[in-house]
Amino acid sequence: MKTLLIIDRDIENHRELCSLLADEYSFIEFDNVRDGKSFLAENGAVVAAVLLKPCDPSDDLDDFLEYVQRSADFSTIPVLMLVDDVVAAEASGRLGHGFVDCIGRPYYPAVIRNRISNAIMLKDSLTFYGIEKMLKALPSNIYLKDKEGRYIFATHYWHHLDHSDDPDWTIRGKTDPDIRKDKENAIAAQKKDMEILENGRGAAYTIEINADGIQEFYDIVKEPVFDDAGNVNGIIGLVHDVTEHELLKREFHRQATTDELTGLHNRVYFYEYMRELPKKDLFPVSLISTDCDNLKKINDTYGHMAGDEYLKMSAQLFRKVLPSDCVMFRMGGDEFLLLLPSTDAEQAAEYVSQMKQAETQFHIGSWQLSISFGIATLTGQNDSLEKCLSQSDQNMYREKKAKHGIAKE
Repeated sequence: MKTLLIIDRDIENHRELCSLLADEYSFIEFDNVRDGKSFLAENGAVVAAVLLKPCDPSDDLDDFLEYVQRSADFSTIPVLMLVDDVVAAEASGRLGHGFVDCIGRPYYPAVIRNRISNAIMLKDSLTFYGIEKMLKALPSNIYLKDKEGRYIFATHYWHHLDHSDDPDWTIRGKTDPDIRKDKENAIAAQKKDMEILENGRGAAYTIEINADGIQEFYDIVKEPVFDDAGNVNGIIGLVHDVTEHELLKREFHRQATTDELTGLHNRVYFYEYMRELPKKDLFPVSLISTDCDNLKKINDTYGHMAGDEYLKMSAQLFRKVLPSDCVMFRMGGDEFLLLLPSTDAEQAAEYVSQMKQAETQFHIGSWQLSISFGIATLTGQNDSLEKCLSQSDQNMYREKKAKHGIAKE
């Protein structure tokens, strides 16, 4: 049976606590810190943890905490604070200054057992503080949480924590919503913790954080910690900063899916986007196929650089008239495709009318910008994208033929 060393001026204060834990622990009790330290010096090998009720600040208390924390013989023995009010104690700032956790009324047996068990779980391995010191040398944040989702330790404090710049602040005893600036991610993290603690299955995912005007990305890995009986009693986690990698990956993706000349999306992104469209519930979706008129004549008259400007002006026209949720693609050459979510054929026709009116504002030399348009609409997931694209193309060619007497330049 494990032994708890209890130091409390008023022994009667913790009789109820001893009664609740009697089937799992034996107790050695002292009413002052000095005698408790003397006992520990001679019998430390039998002590699993120390429960200490702080009195007025004194050299004896600080000396005792320093002695336990720094001694090679006793640094594996956790000291838990006996308190009258757990919430007040957790907010007092004492945790992390020799105390690893606190216990107070009302006494809930499961909570108390879990807190004591978590405090001593590393005793048979390396020292608690030794592990922290070694892990701090790694660039990733490694942390341990108890069964209540509260941090037992974390190797790094980053700026997205509320108190990361306070040298006297500790993460011990806090939950994610208590300390993180990005409350949405904090609540999601706590929810994921509860799922892991309930089902015993780990999780890995990437989050985006925007705090203090800084965009960051972190890979999160969480695994349950089991006791000897196979019960989940905590979570071990790793947080790795992948911001540089993620931003680089996004930039590569942007370059691969963007038309360099116009800045619009390209054909690669079109098929990528359309694969996801059924999941987005944006129907009806109108497609507008477009083709620039007179591009060959402009190239022949002014050169291909002028032709490039003609294509850029087409993109400027689209951006000027169409709503911000319109997804625009340069499909190749002088052909563009404009995708309007939650837009029926009548609304799409109105946008085409506005673009035709706005064309008069764009010129290359003596040539006014001229574009042929064709509309088709997807009304639901059962509509064929291929047929819709073919229809919008045919309508566009029909308009081009009516304007120029030819099907396509």
